[in-house]
Amino acid sequence: MTYSAHFHLQARQGAFSEAARTDDELARLFERLTEAKGIKHNPSLHIVERPRFGPAEVPDHGLKLDVDVAAGIGALAYFGPDFSAPSMSLSEPEIPHAPVLYRDRGIGEPFPANAVIPLEKVREAVLEFRRSGGRRPTCVEWQEADEW
Repeated sequence: MTYSAHFHLQARQGAFSEAARTDDELARLFERLTEAKGIKHNPSLHIVERPRFGPAEVPDHGLKLDVDVAAGIGALAYFGPDFSAPSMSLSEPEIPHAPVLYRDRGIGEPFPANAVIPLEKVREAVLEFRRSGGRRPTCVEWQEADEW
């Protein structure tokens, strides 16, 4: 089955909310993310074909991220039905002197320093997330998180 990833970005310049059915389409959206200015909230993805719950039809899974394009880094947070707790990316060893990235830009909640990974790994994980139908990407290491 081919899955569609809905990618949502709120930014002062370059905002979008679009679905991608192929790696090429999703790679183009990821490129647009790297060109956006003034990101307001964490970019997030979910798979269109997966279940939703409640009156608001919230997806049963999700991948959100933060990036620092100039530094070539990013961090990921994931939740889904295959795990009892949310997860965030893990880098061992930590990337030295990495700028702070935010798990929740809205309230200024930072990712821990050991969640920061190379930007290319973030891109790879985004593509795998779509291909797998919303499963936690295996191309990066993960650690348990107390919240998404």
